[in-house]
Amino acid sequence: MKYVMSLITLVLLASLAGGIYWYKSLDKKSFDNTRWLSRSFDGTRSIHVQAAKGTYMLKALTDGWEAQVPGASWNITARVLPDRVSGYLAQLADLTPYRSIGGFDQGGPEEYGLDAPELKIIVNFEGETNKSLTLKLTSDEAGTVYGWSSDNPGLVYEFDKKTMGQLGLPATHFFDTRVFHFDEEVVSKLQLMQLFGSNWLVEKRKQGFFFALPGYLKEKPASDSELKLYLHALALLRATNLVLEPVVADTKMPALTIKLWVGKDETPAQVDFFAVKDDPGMYLGKSSWLTVPFLLDAESVGELVRSAFDIQGRTVVKLDIGIVARFVVAHGDKLYSIERGKTGWRIDSGQKDVPGIDMALWRFTELQFEALPLNNLPDSAIELMYCMLLDEKGVKLTAMTFYADPQLPQGQCWMKNDGGMYYPVSSRLLKDLQGMFPANPGGNNKQ
Repeated sequence: MKYVMSLITLVLLASLAGGIYWYKSLDKKSFDNTRWLSRSFDGTRSIHVQAAKGTYMLKALTDGWEAQVPGASWNITARVLPDRVSGYLAQLADLTPYRSIGGFDQGGPEEYGLDAPELKIIVNFEGETNKSLTLKLTSDEAGTVYGWSSDNPGLVYEFDKKTMGQLGLPATHFFDTRVFHFDEEVVSKLQLMQLFGSNWLVEKRKQGFFFALPGYLKEKPASDSELKLYLHALALLRATNLVLEPVVADTKMPALTIKLWVGKDETPAQVDFFAVKDDPGMYLGKSSWLTVPFLLDAESVGELVRSAFDIQGRTVVKLDIGIVARFVVAHGDKLYSIERGKTGWRIDSGQKDVPGIDMALWRFTELQFEALPLNNLPDSAIELMYCMLLDEKGVKLTAMTFYADPQLPQGQCWMKNDGGMYYPVSSRLLKDLQGMFPANPGGNNKQ
């Protein structure tokens, strides 16, 4: 009899040991985890996150989301990227535990540290009948992550070690860090103001942007290409160094202000940069779109500055090259007269076409002055070439005179446009024209 009892006991112990081994060696994915989260996140009204990286709430608005972040010195409310919120909820919905633990023979959820979790998430839903969902996550010394859900309070779940990093995100992860938010194509006005430096205002019309300020440029065209590049740079500007605690700055007068108006809006989008006390290498930025202050280094702030000269329409010659029929060049004591023919351009009485004239005419229209023009030519300047363009009736369209000046920066010369001011321009076109029409021509060129 004793032998039989011993044999039964041995069989029971072997079965128990086999069961324990089977449980521990079972593929974790084979457990039924459908009870982890049994509801949809549709109609989420708010998400409260308490994590090692901070506490905050994501709140649904009629037109998006905002983040509310309590701070040691102030509370922050910031715009949030909706895609980041939907992505976070999707991660919660797709989160799959390895296995569930029930019974709590060892003392309940607190035995796994879930009474003081590292991460706590509370999700509130629309409708009075929809109860809030509370999730708790924590990890042990080995890195194993345990979770608890208010929907299934009788179970503890085990998750992948990466779960804490995926869900324990800081509030700044959700922030919309754009300094400006606007459609580049519908900007109607743009203004830049500096405490010490250039100040200007441009307004968009059917023909492009025109200056309203400063007074000496009023009604003059601005460079559409330069302004498009500038607006694109403003649209791409992001605040990467957000200020969640107060920074001492001189906020009485901004060192730089940029304003832009969209469409018929009367209130502009605006950003101000203030000098930071005891740190000349940094500026504090405050944006009307990004409600959280941010820091930007002095070099980056400098790259946002454009002078009125930088955005000024600097084209010297405005000309429809399609109506030019004759091109006259005086170089030294030689005079060239080139006429448009059926096959191309020819010097008077010449038998061969002269190449490069159409390109030269186009390059006239691309000339831009490199610095502010002068009313009077410097004494150091020497006249080199005179050019005149006429239509098919012999009516003068425009005339230009080029001057060399050793006082100009290398690669520049003076150009006077038909009785106007003297403009410093690139000398590359002049040098090419000198090669095409030498002062001492040879071969078959005719005077």
